[in-house]
Amino acid sequence: MQNIITKSGKLVLFLFFLLGVSYVNGQTPGQLQKADLAYRGLKFSMAAEYYEAYLSQGATASPGVLQRLADSYWQMRNYPEALRVYTKLYPNGKGTSTAQEQFRIGELYARRGDYENATKWLSGLPSFADKIKAYRPERLLMAKGDTLLWSVSYLTMNSAYREFCPYLYDQELLFSSNRPMATKEKAFGWDGGYYSRLWQVPVAQLQAQGTVPSPEQVSKAKTIKMLQSKIKRLSGVFSGSDVDASVRTRSAYLKAEYIQADKVFSGTLISGLDKLHYNSGGLSIDDAGIVYFSANYNKPDKHGVNRIRLMEGRYSDNAIKHVKALPFGDPKSYSVMHPAINKDGTILVFSSDKKGGPGRYDLYFSKRSDRNKHWIEPFVIPGKVNTPGNEVFPSISADGYLYYSSDGKEGLGGLDIYRVKLEDAIMGVGIPEHMPSPVNSTSDDFGWTQAPDGKLGYFTSDRVSSEDNIYSARYNEKEGLRVELANENKTLAGFVRDRQTMELLRGATVFLWDKSENKVYVAKTNKAGKYAYIVNKSCDVVILGTEKGYGKDCLEMKTSIDKSSEGLEQMAPHDLLLDKFPQNFKWRLSNIHYDFDKWNIRADACPILDSLVAILKSYPIKVELGSHTDSRGSFSYNDALSQRRAESAVAYIVSKGIDPTRIIAKGYGEHHLLNKCADCVPCSEVAHQVNRRTEIKVLVGQSTDVPQGFDASGYKTGDVIDVDRLPATLFEKCK
Repeated sequence: MQNIITKSGKLVLFLFFLLGVSYVNGQTPGQLQKADLAYRGLKFSMAAEYYEAYLSQGATASPGVLQRLADSYWQMRNYPEALRVYTKLYPNGKGTSTAQEQFRIGELYARRGDYENATKWLSGLPSFADKIKAYRPERLLMAKGDTLLWSVSYLTMNSAYREFCPYLYDQELLFSSNRPMATKEKAFGWDGGYYSRLWQVPVAQLQAQGTVPSPEQVSKAKTIKMLQSKIKRLSGVFSGSDVDASVRTRSAYLKAEYIQADKVFSGTLISGLDKLHYNSGGLSIDDAGIVYFSANYNKPDKHGVNRIRLMEGRYSDNAIKHVKALPFGDPKSYSVMHPAINKDGTILVFSSDKKGGPGRYDLYFSKRSDRNKHWIEPFVIPGKVNTPGNEVFPSISADGYLYYSSDGKEGLGGLDIYRVKLEDAIMGVGIPEHMPSPVNSTSDDFGWTQAPDGKLGYFTSDRVSSEDNIYSARYNEKEGLRVELANENKTLAGFVRDRQTMELLRGATVFLWDKSENKVYVAKTNKAGKYAYIVNKSCDVVILGTEKGYGKDCLEMKTSIDKSSEGLEQMAPHDLLLDKFPQNFKWRLSNIHYDFDKWNIRADACPILDSLVAILKSYPIKVELGSHTDSRGSFSYNDALSQRRAESAVAYIVSKGIDPTRIIAKGYGEHHLLNKCADCVPCSEVAHQVNRRTEIKVLVGQSTDVPQGFDASGYKTGDVIDVDRLPATLFEKCK
């Protein structure tokens, strides 16, 4: 159960609805016992209330209590309170926090726009290096770019409860909501709300109202929440669960919670599922009117965990009929949810926490040749779509794009919306595109749906008070035309080569400094050694290329947007030529072996030494050849042995025509071990072999002009950097 209840709060809240296990001890328990009982039963809203009451009595805030309280707030998606408790739990940094808690706290800071603290908490977590890089100021500037492409508006259809996962279908907006269906309903224990149901509202009735709810609407939501906390009583019957509790567990140990209906809201309930005592939501419909949606199983497993499955039915006249389960999922081990169907009904994409994927929740797909055939065994979507985080809420647009949300990719915080061509995604070759701000925000943004022309969309966001509401997003055609024209602007391109061999260099880093705005744009050379930038204005630029193990080269030029005379590609006036092997550069010659207690060059070492001969013939450098031994034997013996081996290797190289003044031999013995295998430390032969090596160090190299310690390899194509954030001497001799 622990693995289930510690998933991302967003995922759990919407469709991960579980039934807890009750415990009886024969006595009326205190606040802490009640809190733990509620927590074990996954009644997080109640658990949080009892934990707070326990702490308010002056009780010691033990780490265990704070962990469970913080987790309760996280599962309820009360993010401000979750961060408050986590801060109290770990006041001095990470301490003994788990990797999961570090991820959560990093996400909580990112949701506040505090990317500095978010970076501190996410640092060191495996596979989240790219996410951390996205929090750099220059990367955030890019992620928040093109803010004029979409105009986002809050819809007045939203109630004081949660509205989420909109879906456009035949001039109707279908969506999920946990609005109660009567004036007063028994609350769902997870977060003190009600079960989610499917609703619909005509698109013609939707009204936009600014970008956020009005103060009156926010106040109304708070009032509803206050009523929730007041309208509670002890009850001998628990009737809101997926299965009936036994007589012994129908105790008055825990309070029954009730919620008050919001009397004014838009939409009508979709019939057919309204009598079911489980949650439903996240739907998708094909051209034949076959609807796919997520719902709980009818009963939990033996541990009280009620997982999610995929259902199919026929949708017409505001009703879903002929409901049946799809052959995916396993009620005992994993969930499948958030279905997205293409219009032909032949490709189904969904999210699952099945073991074997790269992350917590991953996107899977299944195919069939037509609607009358069986679905094939699902496959996890390959390539760049899935991450170590969560990929959820997929949808498929009419123009063939797969939209989905992820908290594991580079983004602004929380769940961000991405899109990629569906065919490319399935083939593993698509690169997901981050939807621009203000569609994406520092909060959770998900559940995208759009009109067939792609100019009007709807999505869910909890950007105000951590409450899920549905927003509209209208495409700005004038701004889109500007961006489209910008994308057709001239390309500035060039090549990077090794100065001595004139070979084209793949993966070299190229910086373009736009002097007019003091910004530096980054590009990487492709397999043909070519770099390229989009040019949308005429300006003076400096282009500088470098690569690890190389120096730098640069040029100055003026960009041109005149396409009439030179076509769409403007070439740099000359290639960037990089000198290799700067001073103090080191590398290792692998697989040079010597017989025991010998130093003569074996036949199998000749090809490796010949590669060094080729380098020395191509590059005017002076090097040291250093030989290292393992720790077995005395220091003096290893010093002498390594010196003789180094001299033997140098003699071989000189015999191939290399000037002896350009290479010297140096035996280091066992003075520079690479691991713990020193004297008297038991080690395997493999571990000792690590220390037996031959290294080359450049004593007199070529001029590089690269600032000491500067490594350009960490930058990526598309990075935008303030020039002041780069070493001051980087562009010297280029100006």
